[in-house]
Order: sequence, then C-alpha cells, then structure tokens
Amino acid sequence: MELKSVTKIETRQVCVYEGSSLWGMNGGQPESPDGKLLVYARKPSLSENVTEIWVCDRETLANQRQVYTVKCGNHNGPSATFVDNDHIVFRDSINKLSAFRIMNVHTGETKYGPVFAKESHCAENGWYPFSISEAFLEKNPEYPQIDRCGIYLLELATGNVKRVADKETVYNMVVEHGCVPNEYTTSMSHVQLNPSATRVMMRLSVANCPVFGALGCIDIETGKTHVIPDKPVHQLWFDDDTYMATRQYHDGEKIEMETSRIQRFTVDGECLETLGGIGNHIDGSPDRQYFTGDRAYPGYPADIFLYKRGQVEPIATFGGQNFQDCIWKKKVHPNPTFSRDGKRIYFNHPVSEDRTEACFVEIGEDFLSQ
Repeated sequence: MELKSVTKIETRQVCVYEGSSLWGMNGGQPESPDGKLLVYARKPSLSENVTEIWVCDRETLANQRQVYTVKCGNHNGPSATFVDNDHIVFRDSINKLSAFRIMNVHTGETKYGPVFAKESHCAENGWYPFSISEAFLEKNPEYPQIDRCGIYLLELATGNVKRVADKETVYNMVVEHGCVPNEYTTSMSHVQLNPSATRVMMRLSVANCPVFGALGCIDIETGKTHVIPDKPVHQLWFDDDTYMATRQYHDGEKIEMETSRIQRFTVDGECLETLGGIGNHIDGSPDRQYFTGDRAYPGYPADIFLYKRGQVEPIATFGGQNFQDCIWKKKVHPNPTFSRDGKRIYFNHPVSEDRTEACFVEIGEDFLSQ
C-alpha cells in the first residue's frame, strides 16, 4: 500500500516527560465532556507496572498535575476516561486483581470503588458498565448486588449497581446462536453500552471461533440477544443500533493486513457499508463522517490513517514509527481516538523500543475541507 504523505498535520505530545505517556482504549474518551480537561497516564518505565494518572488543560496542556498512582500494564494503560466534568474512571491492580475506581479529579476523593471487576471502555448516559467473572466473586462486600458472574451497570449519580445479564444468560445466548462455549465464555471483555444505554455488547470467547471470538449484544429492556461469530474486531457503537469495527481475514497462518476494512454492521453481523480502508484499532468522528484506524499489524510501521466516510484510501497518514518490540512485546497499541468535537485524533506514538508518547494531531475544518 502506497501511503499518502501529508505534511500539514503536526504531531503534538501531551507532555514533556523523560518516561512514557499513554492514552487509554480506542474510543475511550480522554476529554472531559465540557472539553476543558484531558486525562492520560505516565509510566517511568514500560517494563514496570507503576503508572501515574495525570490531568491537564485540553487547550493549553498547562496545569499538569498527577491525581493518582496505580499498577497496570501498558495495554490500554489504566483505561482512564472522564465520566463527567469532575470525575474519571480508571483501572488498578490490587493484590494482582483488577479493580476500577471513580474519582474526583479536583479533590482526589474516590467517589466509588474500588470495585473488583473487568472495566469497560467508557460511561454512557449516566451508567458505567463492567463485567464480573469467577475471580471477582465475593471480592466486593460493599456491593452485595454483585452476587454472581455477569454484566453490571453502576449508576454514576447514585452509586447504585444493577445486574443486566448473568452467567446463564450469556451461556444460553451463545448456544442459541450456534456457537460453542468454552471455559472462558462467561469471562466477558470489552463491555460497552450504546449511547442511550439500552443495549450492551461484549466480546465472547467461543470454541468454534478461535481467532476472532464472537460479539454478543443484549437488549437491556427486552432481553433479546444477538451474536456475531468470528466477529469484526475492536468494535465500537456506531449509533444506538449498529457497530463500527474492522473486518479482518485470517489466511491460515496470520491475519491479513491488506484486506482489512473499517465497516459498519448490524448487531447480527450484516455489513451495511464500508466506512474506511485498512485499520485495526479504530474510531469515528462524532458526526460519523470521518474514520481513523491504525496499521497495527506485526511487521509493519504502526501508521494511523484518516478516512472520509466510504473511502478506502486515506486522506492523511501520520504516526508510523516502526518499533515492533514496543508495539507487540510491550503492548503499546496506537488506539487512535477522536476528540469530542472531531477536530483532534489522540494516539499512542512509540518513539523507541522502550518509550512511547501520548500524542495528538489537529484536523480542523480547514484541513478537512481541502
């Protein structure tokens, strides 16, 4: 693939720091809803678990301040995102068990948590979703509602927790849709609410889809379920009813890079449209007219592409450092993510095999109109 070179996009780093800095998951939002603050992570060393959570002003990058310290790996960092203008959610490891907290960035007070659970991408419509597997049972005595494996929602206004699916629901959903459960099926990951918080999706491990797994969806109000076997990857909600994700193909030895496409799918897996070209971790602009994806495939520089909706050739390419150990052994994935106003793309940018920077580019209307 011949890459389009664009020199008008300047890559900026969120901080000047001798260690590494990291954003969270693709589609997880580092900006506060009012657009005033950013949250990101600093790691003195990518070989260690000690990770600092920092906040700064979005526009000026000034008022840099550390708000907490956690232990976590490099993959998605602490998955820190804003849940409202004053609070962030992030993951930690306590006695080698994953937990999340919701904390006030102004006071440093933990509002909710720690909740021992598998964290999700972000909060939606006043709710934060998470999943409970066997390892977390009986670890949350302050939340007696968490009494079995399944998917739960925490209400941000009250701290109330409710279960929206249990282990049996997930198991039966997989079987009813023709998949074969395995020992990891009910240990769900990548739990995400749609924008109105009426549906929840999750990644499922199933025996008959060993490469890509399956993608499940449950309608919280009706209980109706949907499953996509051999799912498209790094899925996000496109709107309340459909997904955006990267469709990939496995040639028997490896996942193909050239044939990957950013596409839109129904909850049952029908492809509705092609949104962009090559990608892996992806995101869409808030108006869903532009899409970004990284070329995070083994052996390739981790370029980041910007596409106009429906075009498979990028209108811009940036990033692209070729530090394979940093990307794969240290698990620093680019995870490109649009800002809330669609005028920035945030991404992780390895600058050596041992160091990465949390960076962004500005893609305002002047650029997009060219």
